[in-house]
This record gives sequence, C-alpha cells and structure tokens, in this order.
Amino acid sequence: MAWTLAVVFGVLAVAASWSWLATRSKLTAQRGATAVAEAATAAATDRATQGESEAAEAARTAAATIESLRADLGEATRRADEAVARAEQAERDRAVDPGLLWSLERARSERTWRFSVAPGPDSVSALGATGPDDTSRALVEAMRVELDAAREEVGAVVELDADVPDGVAPAAAVVALRVAQELLAGMVRRSESTTLRITADGDDLVVAVAGYDSHDEPVDSPQLSLPPSPSVHVDPSGSSVRIVGAAARLAAAPGSNGLRRRGVGPGAASTRRK
Repeated sequence: MAWTLAVVFGVLAVAASWSWLATRSKLTAQRGATAVAEAATAAATDRATQGESEAAEAARTAAATIESLRADLGEATRRADEAVARAEQAERDRAVDPGLLWSLERARSERTWRFSVAPGPDSVSALGATGPDDTSRALVEAMRVELDAAREEVGAVVELDADVPDGVAPAAAVVALRVAQELLAGMVRRSESTTLRITADGDDLVVAVAGYDSHDEPVDSPQLSLPPSPSVHVDPSGSSVRIVGAAARLAAAPGSNGLRRRGVGPGAASTRRK
C-alpha cells in the first residue's frame, strides 16, 4: 500500500513539474512576443514621426515655391503694365507729332540765342548749324544755349555735362530740353554755381541739376511738379528727372549708331563737382 502511494505521488510530482515547465515556456514566449510587438510599435511610431516631419518640410518648401511664383508673377505683371503704359504713351506721342514740337523748341532756342547770347546780329549759333536729323547734337546745343542765356542773365557760373546717345528721337529731345529748362530756372538764381547734366542710364535718360552756394555747399533744388507719367519719373529730391525707356526707344531711330555725344566746347564744364 505504501509503495502504491509513493508511485502515485511520484506521478503527480512529475505531472506538476511538466505543467510548471510548460507554463514557464508559455510565459517566456509571451514576453518575447510582447517585446517584439513593442519594438515594432516603436519603429512604426518613429517612421510615422519621420514621415510627419518630412511632410511638414515638403509643405514648407511648397509654400515657399508658391510664394516665389507669386512674386515672379507680380513682377511680370508690373513689367507688362509698364510696357502697355509705354505703348500707350508712344501712341499719344505720335498723335501730337513730336517732330513738329521739336522744330518749335529749336526755333525758341534759336530766338533765345539771338536775343541773349549772340555776340552780333550776323552770328550763327552752333544749334543753327546742326542738321534737321541730328537731334542728339541739336539737343546738346540747345541745352548749351539755355546755360549761356542763364549765365548772361544772372552772372553766375553755369556748366554743362552732357553724355547723350546718338539717334535721339524728337519726342525725348523735347521732354529732356523742357525738363532742363525747368530745373535750371529753379536753381540758377539760388546758387553761385550750377551744373546741368544729361546722361544715359541703361534704357533711360537722366537730366539732373546741382547747385552750390558761395561757401561751396549744396543748394536744395525746388520740387519740380509734374503729373504722374509712366515715362517720366521725378526724383524725390527734385533735382533730377528720369525719362524711362527713352534710350531704348531712341536707339531704334533712323541713323542711330550707338555713339554718344559729349558736351564740349564753350559752356562745357571746366571743373565738375561730383
């Protein structure tokens, strides 16, 4: 009987051992599976976070690209509007007949020279010696007449610094000469010395005046009041006026060869202030 009980208890002990080992094995497998799942979840979370970061960066890049395209479009629109405005201004210029206006301006400058500058009744001006198609040279000579007349009238030092492209069309010559007249009129009586400059700046012509008092200090220029125009821009200082796109339009004029005429001879600047 005792032996039988020992066998029974032995069998039960073996069964319990196997059961414990099986349970332990299952727990170990479950822990391993849990660790793998947690690692997979962490990796997925990292990938999702990286994906969100990349998506955010892509969105920022796209927004910057869109903003740049908008700026480019705005600039292109502005340039197109300016081109349309210039075309409309050119159409208006043709309607006014700038050649006729330039002939009248030349005649007025000739009269100014005869009454205020000419040394004698039979004298011939340099302006009168220029041909009807040489608008660039005529413009420089007409400006010289304005300076000579101002010098005779106020007794101050008045100088010319001109660098004018060849082939200037009458429309731009009229505007440049009238601007020069107004700038001089506002400066010569306020200054001991005055310099008038006309130069090409890219596609534009710039007419500017500079005055200095008896102490060699700069004199402020009176503000030149002009209506808004796409082809004429007045500097806020009032001392210079830019004729926009003038050189580009003038370069296509018949006889233009891209040369430039310097203001030389009587009336040109002997000492130029910078």
